[in-house]
Order: sequence, then C-alpha cells, then structure tokens
Amino acid sequence: MAALLLIALIGVAPLAGEEWTAWRSGPFEVLSDGGEKQAREVLNAFDQARFTLGMLLGKTELATRWPVRIVVYKPDRQRAGWRTKSLRLVRDRYVAGLERGAPVPQEFLRDCVRILLEANTQRMPASIDMGLEELFSTLEARGNRVTLGAPPPPERRTRDWARIHRISVDPEYRGRARVFYSNLQQDADRDAAYRNSFGKREAEMEAEIERYLAGGQFAAEEIAAKPVNPESDYRPREVESATARLAAADLVEGEAARIAYQSILNEFPKNPEALEGLGLYTDAAAAGSRAATAWLALGASLQEPAKAWDAFQQAGQLNPRWAEPHSRMASMTKDPQKRIQLWKKAAEIEPRNARHWQELAEAELAVKAFANAAIAWRSAERAAATAEERERIRRSRLSYEERRAGLEEAERRRLAEEAAREIARLKEDALREVRAAEARANQGAGPASSRKPVEWWDGPRPTGKASGLLERVDCVGRTARLVIRGEARKLMQLAIRDPAKIVILGGGEQTLGCGPQKPPRKVTVEYTPQPDARLGTIGEAALIEFQ
Repeated sequence: MAALLLIALIGVAPLAGEEWTAWRSGPFEVLSDGGEKQAREVLNAFDQARFTLGMLLGKTELATRWPVRIVVYKPDRQRAGWRTKSLRLVRDRYVAGLERGAPVPQEFLRDCVRILLEANTQRMPASIDMGLEELFSTLEARGNRVTLGAPPPPERRTRDWARIHRISVDPEYRGRARVFYSNLQQDADRDAAYRNSFGKREAEMEAEIERYLAGGQFAAEEIAAKPVNPESDYRPREVESATARLAAADLVEGEAARIAYQSILNEFPKNPEALEGLGLYTDAAAAGSRAATAWLALGASLQEPAKAWDAFQQAGQLNPRWAEPHSRMASMTKDPQKRIQLWKKAAEIEPRNARHWQELAEAELAVKAFANAAIAWRSAERAAATAEERERIRRSRLSYEERRAGLEEAERRRLAEEAAREIARLKEDALREVRAAEARANQGAGPASSRKPVEWWDGPRPTGKASGLLERVDCVGRTARLVIRGEARKLMQLAIRDPAKIVILGGGEQTLGCGPQKPPRKVTVEYTPQPDARLGTIGEAALIEFQ
C-alpha cells in the first residue's frame, strides 16, 4: 500500500497553489516553479549550443524535429521521479527534468547536439557525429560569452573527440572547419575533406591528431556567441495549471505516468495531451489534438484505409519536419507515381534515413526509371548509420547495378517491339482499306456510303517529299526515326512521333521493324518539315509508300 501511495505521489504533477513560469527561445522551452536565474541559464545553454553548432557547420537557425522542454523544479520526495538522465521523446516533444541548483548535465547537451545533427545535416561518419556530441557536452555559456573545448573526463577523451576538438576549437583550423563538415555531408571521403579544408592529406592530419591526443594539452577557447542578454531577452510567461501538470507527467514513466495523466483528466476531461499520454488517440483527436504522433498512432489503429490515410495526412501537416506520415502513406498507395512522390518527400525530410532512400529506389525501379533508381540506391548507401548497414546496402546496390543493364535492354526491346507491332497494325489497316477500295472499283461498285468522306488527318498537310532506300529504323523511346539514303547517297532522317497518324502504302506484305532493314527498301515519304536538333530529323513523316 505504501509503495502504491509513493507511486501516486511521484506521478501527481505540481501541487495546488504552485506558480509555474516558462521561458522560450527557438525550439527550447524551460518551465520552472521558481529560481528564474537558473531557468534563464538553462535556456541560454541550449540556445548557445544551437547557435554555436550552426556557426561551426555554416548553417543558420538550426531546428529540431520536435520541441524540447526542460523542467527545472524544486526537489522534494514527491518529485524524486522527475529527474531524468537524458532528453527523451514523450508524445510530441523531447523532455528532461533538472533539479533546481544542479548544473546542466553534459548528457543533456550531448543529446541536444545529436537531435540537431539528425534534423539539419546529411549523414556524416559516425565518428564525426560522436566527436561533435562529446565536444559540445562541456560547453559553458555565461550570457553572451561561450567557452568551447573544456576536456571531458579522461575515459571520454577518445580519438574521435580529439579530432573534432583540434578541428573545431584550435584557432589554426577553426576558421575552415565548416568547409570540412560541408565536404563530408556532400559525400566526400575524409582525405578529400581534409585537403579541401586544411590543405593536408588524411594521413598527415590523423598523425597530427594522434600526437595531439597523446600530448594531453587541451585548451578551451572563448568563441563567437549568440548576442543575447538572458535577463532582458528571455521573457517569462505564466503557465496554466494543466500545462504544468502535464509537463511533470511527461517526466515519469510506467504506472506513475498513467496515474499522473489520469489525475489531469479527472479535472480536465477533454485534455488532448493527457489522452495522448494514456494512448487514447481516438479521444485525443476528437478533443482537438495538435500532436502529429497522436494522429499517426490513430491512423495505424484504423481499419478503413481512407480514414487511416486522412489521419496520416493530418500528422504530416502538423509536423512537416517528420517523415513517418509520408512513409506510411507511401506504403499504402497503389499508384506508382504517388508512391515515388511520397518516398521522395520522406527522404528529403529525413535524408539520414537509409530506409526511405531504399524504398524510393525500389519504387523508381518498379516504373523502370533506372537512372533515378541508381541515384536513390547511392543515397541510401550514404545515409547508412553503421558500417554494417552501409555494407548491406552496398551489396544490394551492386546487385541492382549488375541487373540494370539487362533490365534496360529488356525495356528497350519491349518498347521497340511495341512500336513495331503498332506500325504493323496501322499498315495492315491501311492495306485493308486500299484492297477494299480496289475491290469496289473492279466490281463497278459505287461508294459504300452516300456521305462525303471526312479526312482523319488533323495536322498540317505534308509539303515535303523524300525518296530513296530505307536503311534503318531507330526506335528512340516512343519515337521512331527513319534513316533514308537518297540521291547522291545523301542521308535524310525523318521522325515518326505518333504511329496512329502514319499512312503506309505499297503492294505486298510489308514490315517496318526497328533496326537495320535487310535488305534496304525503296520508299517515298511525304513529310511535314519540322527540324528536330535533338533527334537530328528534318521533319515528321505523314505517309510512307513502299515502291
């Protein structure tokens, strides 16, 4: 009984009568039940970490995929469960709890940098990401003065950390660091990134970093900071009781969280955030939920595809920086082009997600867009998070490349055969009409109909005429190109863009297939002059008569 009571007390959010205040900057929010000075300091630490990382990467206004909320609270027994070891995603935001008087944990800053890298950069080697996270974990911010590079505990001073410390903190290299990070994001190898940034080969730089790590002399440097005055620029605002209680409920887990969310609903029955916390997504949506995660979970629970689609679409609109709604819709749709569009959108939103690029490659392959599929496979390989994943994707890509030539050749043959069949059909139709007319004339029969014939040709009348030997028919996609050798062996090329509008005349059974004509046949072609530089043709054929 005592244990259950303790869980309940831990799960209950702020006690009645308490006043909570919030401070915001960008994606960060700090809630506190007192201690304004520390609340501003905590917000400034996160704000300066975001600004400094952006300067280092050459990017402005880094964003997070989800907002970040830190709760700074007065510690007591009832709030023992509020303290968190890291930033964690709860419902639709990252949350963390910090006791009043405690410094900002290095783990919080490390998580903050990881979140910013994931949301704002192309995939870089894992060693670079880890080095940046460790470097920023010891950042110190006092107003608009920021110190970067204080060494972490000895056990965390790895080669990855030393590399980033040398490049990003040492004045000798810091000014060119953004070029280094930009090169890595553009898929340059480390040797090329070193040469383009610092004019040194990888072997030389890595040997220098090895000596740097062994020397153990790591100086912190004061660097350019965001020009902000926490006392005047971070303005407090009052927080409603329900919001403060929800923030506290988000900090606890398991049964304590369930009790905390339920206690909010007891007083605010239609609170969508508390309903989300309890997993009641249908009720949360009905109560006006603005959480993309809630709408996605709702869509996943629905049996009717149309309603699930609408829920996923709503999730994507509520958080345009989240790719999951688009990937869910891409998995649902049967429309090949819509599937490509959705997977492409997901990959653009989260370029570090290799799965999105792989799915895009398969979708492109399904419509025989071989060049696009190859690009997506390469992007998937770049986006791999681990060496094992990268190797697996590389094998898949190489397997695809081996099959690609055969697939492309099969598609070319299919298109050529399709064009040949269409041309043959139209020729047969024309021959039947000619034979029928000849038969009527031989029998002395009049016209089959008293109505005046209406010509089917609605394009410009052909004014050009070419005669000679038809040597070859090139099938270029859905367009055919006639290659005719005329007088004085002059070469002429004519296009067939719409086989349905070509009249083919001549005695006997004639075929018009793709490739060299064996033997070349004598033809007269009436055409509309219309040069095409890309095809190298002088006009568009309207009538072909075999001699």
